[in-house]
Amino acid sequence: MKVTNIVCYFAKGLFYVKVETDEGVSGFGECSPMQVDAILPIIQTVIKPQVIGQSVFDLEKIEESIMRKSYKISGQLLAMAFSGVEIALWDAKARFLKQPLYNLLGGKYRAEIPLYGSSMSRDLAPEEEAAKLLEGIRQFDFKAVKIKVGPRFGSGLPVDLNADALKVKTVREAIGPDCRLMVDGNSSYTYIQAVQLYNQISRYNLHHYEEPCPYYDVDAYIKLCQTLPVPIHVGEQDWNIFTFRDFIAKGACHLYAADPIKCGGISQAKRAATLCRAFGIHYVPHNTTRGVGFAAALHLAASTPECNSYYEYSIEKDAVREQFVPKEFVVANGFIRVPDGHGLGIETDEEKMNRVLNRV
Repeated sequence: MKVTNIVCYFAKGLFYVKVETDEGVSGFGECSPMQVDAILPIIQTVIKPQVIGQSVFDLEKIEESIMRKSYKISGQLLAMAFSGVEIALWDAKARFLKQPLYNLLGGKYRAEIPLYGSSMSRDLAPEEEAAKLLEGIRQFDFKAVKIKVGPRFGSGLPVDLNADALKVKTVREAIGPDCRLMVDGNSSYTYIQAVQLYNQISRYNLHHYEEPCPYYDVDAYIKLCQTLPVPIHVGEQDWNIFTFRDFIAKGACHLYAADPIKCGGISQAKRAATLCRAFGIHYVPHNTTRGVGFAAALHLAASTPECNSYYEYSIEKDAVREQFVPKEFVVANGFIRVPDGHGLGIETDEEKMNRVLNRV
């Protein structure tokens, strides 16, 4: 079964990839939509010429031809672009074999995934943030939630540790002592600022402290892991297996989060999970899409023993992807069932995609 075409569907905040084959079987994947305009030409000029005519079963060969032989332009953008194609190849292969994708990745280790409600906002007052989380808890019965702290890496805004601490305090008091609370800095702080903030919020019993320092600073994370009595969570920006190795093997994290729509796809994410197994830490694949990429991450979690922690579920209400997928995503009692259909187990509304989205 050979690839005959790659079609890209995109809009602001969304980038889907369709792989078509000579057997009439197609697969869908998703790229991180952070840089849609930059990803499209990479797929069209670098990836597509290498994939057309290849067997969907030759994933290692295809990955090598793109990710290794294109090393002169290697980086996160290339990995993000290849992620969507790679996931689509997995989807097409599993559909052709009439199997749910998790059966090709090791089988169904778990049928349900525990979720935490994840708020993406930074502009709400602490009371508004707390009310938003409580609404999510009531709707989905989350046993854990996560909030953003800090101004976000590269924003140029000053850090206000007191305001961040007040936000954490307000949310903890609103959700009560039994709901687990996580905070995500998105690379906002220096090492000492990350320590100072933790000292202010340690009384609120954090479940994990996510990416407080710049995501690439391995040395800062080694010091954090040696200094703070809280699980450190990193990895959502990473795409290189040697970066995986450095964070995991050097004791720079307790939870690792390579994202299948950013890191180069499902095979690369499984490699991160294998490293986690070797060093005795948890793998928590990052994904906030609630779309095709979310389905891929669910199959990854379903088939990977190391994925044994809460999984991120965005509680934002303006998710553009939900109009094109997924009746198959059912959340109940804080858990989501892994889709059991062929491939990713979800059916995209391609007719609507052709009407609403840009298509190349």
